[in-house]
Amino acid sequence: MSRLAPFLRRLANVREAALGFYAFFSVLGVVCTTGCLRTPDRYAQSALDVKVNPPATFELNGEPFCFVGSNNYYLGYQPKPMVDDVLKSARELGFPVIRTWGFIDIGSLDGSVPHIDPYGDGKKNDTYYQYWDPKARRPAYNDGDDGLKRLDYAMAKAGENGLKVIVVLTNNWYDFGGMDQYLAWFGRKAHHEFYTAPEVKGAYKDWVTHLVTHVNSVTGKAYRDDPTIFAWELGNEPRCKGTGPGSPGWTTKTIVSWVEEMSAFIKKLDPNHMVSVGDEGFLNGGGDHWTYKANDGVDHAALTAVPTIDFGTYHMYPEDWGVGSYPFQWADGWIKDHEVIARDLGKPTVLEEYGVKVIRDDSGAITKGLDKRLPSYKRWNDLVLRSGGNATMVWMLAGIENAGVYKDYDHYTVYRGDESAILLNDFAKRFAAAAPACQAAPKDEGAKSAFVRVRRPLGKVALSWSYGGG
Repeated sequence: MSRLAPFLRRLANVREAALGFYAFFSVLGVVCTTGCLRTPDRYAQSALDVKVNPPATFELNGEPFCFVGSNNYYLGYQPKPMVDDVLKSARELGFPVIRTWGFIDIGSLDGSVPHIDPYGDGKKNDTYYQYWDPKARRPAYNDGDDGLKRLDYAMAKAGENGLKVIVVLTNNWYDFGGMDQYLAWFGRKAHHEFYTAPEVKGAYKDWVTHLVTHVNSVTGKAYRDDPTIFAWELGNEPRCKGTGPGSPGWTTKTIVSWVEEMSAFIKKLDPNHMVSVGDEGFLNGGGDHWTYKANDGVDHAALTAVPTIDFGTYHMYPEDWGVGSYPFQWADGWIKDHEVIARDLGKPTVLEEYGVKVIRDDSGAITKGLDKRLPSYKRWNDLVLRSGGNATMVWMLAGIENAGVYKDYDHYTVYRGDESAILLNDFAKRFAAAAPACQAAPKDEGAKSAFVRVRRPLGKVALSWSYGGG
């Protein structure tokens, strides 16, 4: 069984001490129905009480900012009508934040260095951003019509629609190239070397520099000066293992050290925008399931605690994660655990990806799974809302393609007008108007800004813990 680290800390006052000792003695005898040691319910509830332990919040234009948002990976390469439709859907659904990929990495144009993405030539709709230059022996960048100009268009249209965009800088998986493409460029084999090999880290920093300082060909504004960007995200679901078998040589500190280095690097380049990790939220202790065992070197609490990381991210796919006989109920504890960590660290946190699968017929109509999806989406969003959470972002929002709609390839897709979107539109209104996290936010006397930033709580009373590990 995973262990909880000793969690009593120096207590600030008598009231906190009393609460702390109550939590300590209670936790000794509390075991959940699955056999995993968990935080006692009374303590978890007090830690999530916005009156006892107020959460940090996002702030936009001088006001607290809580939201329901969405993901869409294809904004940076699909035709303009498809991009326009997704952004229109996000606006109409009340999703003010959308998360998308800021990378399409391929091998060399002459084929001397292979494309890691197994689908054709690695390009997406003939689009690529970064490729290997065999003469210069380093990655090169494509700022043209089949390159970053397509991302420029999406960013400009998002701004026109009043939306914010989380831009992800690389991928743990080989889709769109990502980390494994960097390794292939430099002849590296072990996935974790993406975080440790000097030449690979240097190439990542070069890409970050190029993108952050890139001037949008539509707006004429450098990305680092564009308030359309919500945050830079270091990677999508970073792990010390990728698609293939893992290799020894990494610990739970490997990704943390990389995050420390890269987030500080971005902050120096761009002080205007927040930085997040993009991790799945795996915890280093507190439960029997592999998601609580720092899976593949991911220690969410340690990653979120990095000073130059502004907010936490966690993902949630109970059906795919093999969490037991009651996967949708398991998610309740997953949400609460991440909310408590966020309170402990005094940072916002975002349920950044989540989903329940459905099956569709050839016409796109749902034939199976909606009876599980709708109550789960309602339950999870309501829990995040009531517990003082900052935001949820469904995977994923799509729209038109040619005469029909973009195919629901992974069975998680949501479209404007369907039952899932209607449900989430209602929660988007509730998060925007009445989220306890935003209602509890302290008054801010600073200058208003079009860039999203973090408003921290004035103080907290409830005891919290740190997860063990090493």
